[in-house]
Amino acid sequence: MSHMKKYLGAVMVGVAALSTTLVAAPAPSKWLSTVTVTDKGAHILGNPAAPNKVVEYLSYTCGHCADFEMKEAPAFKTRFVATGKASLEIRNMVLNPIDLTAAMLTRCGGKAKFFGNQRHLFATQATWAGNAKNISAATRDKLKTEDYAGFMIGAFDEIGLGPIMQQRGITPAQAKTCLANKAAFNAVIGMTEGGSALGVRGTPAFLVNGVLQDHIHNVAELQAAMK
Repeated sequence: MSHMKKYLGAVMVGVAALSTTLVAAPAPSKWLSTVTVTDKGAHILGNPAAPNKVVEYLSYTCGHCADFEMKEAPAFKTRFVATGKASLEIRNMVLNPIDLTAAMLTRCGGKAKFFGNQRHLFATQATWAGNAKNISAATRDKLKTEDYAGFMIGAFDEIGLGPIMQQRGITPAQAKTCLANKAAFNAVIGMTEGGSALGVRGTPAFLVNGVLQDHIHNVAELQAAMK
């Protein structure tokens, strides 16, 4: 009987250990919370020394960019960024003034909020981009005098970006301060001009280890371009 008790006791210890192993949550990857900002103002997620450096040029009013962000980017981050195999750098390719407004808002709240802001704006793209018809003539006229901050602040109110950014913990007053940030404006426009010089003609567009890729639509195609 004593041998049986010892045997059962050992089995139960083993089962308990196995149970603990099965239910324990994996440790979160530090790379998914590691964000650096380049001297050009681009945001990089992941291991700065990753063997694969992926750069995405995107527009916040681009439907294909939203699809990639919502459907493909999570798998890419899990399989490659979290493991340190690749970093993901986001550069702006501004296509229109509303896109510029969203690009400025992604930068609101500092680098730690950037990727969350981006995902939220893509997730709600149909709502705010669909309200472009609500932009008043007075707001549009600000573009004629190159009052871009004035346009963006007006558009922010008129297309309903206030409540959307509040969901990210950013008040309307904070958002409007971000929209008037000249350094951020120069960075966003500079990245757009740099992308055009590289030959970027549509979005999303990807550079993989410095090489501009054609027709990448999903993680599998992106992986094929990596080393």
